[in-house]
Parts: sequence; C-alpha cells; structure tokens
Amino acid sequence: MKLSKQSLTDYIELVKKRSQIELRYGQDMCKLANSVLGRGEVGTLHTSLEIFQKESEEIGKLAIQCSKLLSENIQQVLTDFRDNQRETRRPYEDNVKKSIRNKKNCYDSMQRCKQAYERACVEADKSSEILQQNMTQPQRKIDQLKAKMKSSRQAAETANKEYEDSVKTLELARQHWENDYSLYAKKMQTLEEDRLQKLRNSVWDYTNICSQTLVETDRRLEEVRKSLEHCDLRHDLNMYIKQNKTGTNRPVPIEYENFYNSNVRIDEEMKKNILPKGPAVNYERVVAMYEYNAQGPEELELAPGDLLVVVEKVDDMWWYGKHKNGSVGVFPVSYVREIPMS
Repeated sequence: MKLSKQSLTDYIELVKKRSQIELRYGQDMCKLANSVLGRGEVGTLHTSLEIFQKESEEIGKLAIQCSKLLSENIQQVLTDFRDNQRETRRPYEDNVKKSIRNKKNCYDSMQRCKQAYERACVEADKSSEILQQNMTQPQRKIDQLKAKMKSSRQAAETANKEYEDSVKTLELARQHWENDYSLYAKKMQTLEEDRLQKLRNSVWDYTNICSQTLVETDRRLEEVRKSLEHCDLRHDLNMYIKQNKTGTNRPVPIEYENFYNSNVRIDEEMKKNILPKGPAVNYERVVAMYEYNAQGPEELELAPGDLLVVVEKVDDMWWYGKHKNGSVGVFPVSYVREIPMS
C-alpha cells in the first residue's frame, strides 16, 4: 500500500511538472510570436511570414491550454481522489491500530497472569513437599504446614482462574482484531482497485490531451505550409524591384576631362541655353551623373550628362534649378555633381 500510494503521488508530481513546462513554453512562444519578423519582405513571402507569426502565437496558446487541462483535469482531480482515499482509509486503519493495541495489552496481561499462576503452582508444590518431609514433626508444626499448603493451593487455584480468564480475553481480542483486519483488508483491496483504475484512466486522459495538442499544433503548422506552397518568389522579387528600383540605365563611365576644354565648352553651352536672361549673375552649374525618373510635376527628369543651373538650394537633399531643355523644378542633390566656376 505504501508503494502504491507513492506511485500515485509521483505521477501527480510528473503531471504538475509537465503542466509547468507547457505553461512556460506557451508563454515564451506567445512572446516570441510578437517579435518583429519579415520587415524587409514583400508580396507572398511577407504574407507567409505573417501567417507563420500568427500560427506561432496560436501554438503558444495551445500549449497554455494544454497546461490548464493537465492541471485541472488530471493533477487536481487526482489530488482530490488521493485525499478522498486517505479519508476513507483512515477509520479502518484506526480500528486496526486500536485492535492491535488491545490485543497487545491482553497478551501482556495474559503473560503476567501466566507467570503468577506458574509461581503459585510452584509454591503449592513446594508446600506439599515440605509437609511430606516433616510428617514426623510435632502435630502443631504439621498443622501449620498443612495450613500453609492449603493457602498455597487456594492461591494457585485463584491464579489459575485469572490465567484462564486472561487467555479467553486475549482470544476475544484476537478475534476482534482479526475481524477488523479482515474488514480493513477488504476495504484496502477495493480502494486499490479504484486507484489502479483511476491511474490507468488518468494516463489515458494525459495522452489524449497531449495528443490533441500535437494534432492542433500540426494543423496550425499546416496552415503555414499551405501559405508557403502558394508563395511566388519570382513575383515577390519583381515586386521588390518595382518598389525600390532606381532606374534602368547604369552610371556613365568615369572619363578624364581636360579642365580648360571642358569648362570652356560647358560655359558656352550654359550661356547659350540655360542661364536666365537678365543681369549677369554667377549661377552654380551641375551635371547629372545618374538617371532619375521624376515622381511629380515639380521634379526634373535627369539623364547622365544633362546640364543644369542651380537657382536655389532648397535643403541638403533637394535643389531647385533649370534644365538645358528649359524646364525648371527640383532635383536630388545626390544625382548630380558640381561644375567648377570658370
């Protein structure tokens, strides 16, 4: 019984620890699912990563639910069952213990009565022997010995009666103990059968809860797999290029420029086509290095080699100027380089 009770306690402790593991795992999964993921992705892969993040959170919630089911449906139920068995067992155990104590007390009393009876018998036999040895003594002495022998015989009879009564009392105590122990044994067998059945059913429930959690987890992961099956990486790549493209023309090759020849040519073209009419002003001049597609009517289209006059430096990113074709607008500073003033 001691080992069986310990077995149930050990199993309850196992379920408790498994429940705590599932709870910690679920909380960590939910926290992990809320972290930033796929921030630089676009298109179908971005959608798949969102589904992955969502399902990861659901998997965490499943683990938390599993922990709750293990705690409430198994750990708590078995704990209550164990406590109920303990309360049911206690009165039977108390009766057996009481019967054992009573039987031991009766046995000790019987042993004392037996020893007293044996001493009384020895004393009576000794008195009779002494009388036989002194039959030649005076009558008065013989009468004294006879009286002593009679007293010893009466004491032996009394001790014998007490001894017989103590044996009967002990036998009744033994029968009472045997009856209590029989009832106790039958009750313990019933409780043990209930315990085995309860433990077996509990392990069954444990496997069902964990199995259902795994099935639901796989179902969540299947949603991620389905989204990945519909993931079109080529489409995503084209979308990324479309959203982040900087032009189709490569930068112009870097060539050697003669300072005097290039400046004279550029000065003449600037004065002819670009510089605003009116009083002479020293405008800064720039040449486009890369292609730039205007994003609105206020911006200028640029092609490598285009010449511009800077009318106003709006900020560090954008300048306002006039294109050689006569159009005016803003353009990105990083797409041009300045031409030294002649």
